[in-house]
Amino acid sequence: MKLLAPLLTVALLAACSQDANNAEPATALAGAPDAQSMDMSEAEHQAMGMGRTTDEATGTSASATGTVESVDAEAGKIVIAHGTVDALGWPAMTMGFSATPEQIQAVQPGQRVDFEFLSQGSKNTVTGITPAH
Repeated sequence: MKLLAPLLTVALLAACSQDANNAEPATALAGAPDAQSMDMSEAEHQAMGMGRTTDEATGTSASATGTVESVDAEAGKIVIAHGTVDALGWPAMTMGFSATPEQIQAVQPGQRVDFEFLSQGSKNTVTGITPAH
């Protein structure tokens, strides 16, 4: 970030002081790759931890295995300590998931589960949950 500010300042000064008849645009930084050369495949984005985001309305489906920490039928939540979620680049953690009353009734604290969920921004909803094998 410290390097970006001076480079941007130089580029802006060059653009402002450039002769209007000059055909060469001053928007590209010297030595910076152009947008075409930065095009990466989905696998390359994932490898860099820069997975392309999905539309928050549709979300991303993922699955994990974990241990039910608590259930709250009134709030419609199951708290699960889960392992890594490679599809989302998540480390192992404990978090709450929205769940249906039927899903909540099917599990109990301390139980190991395999589960699928839909991640939509900060909202995560269980779409399937079964005892772990």
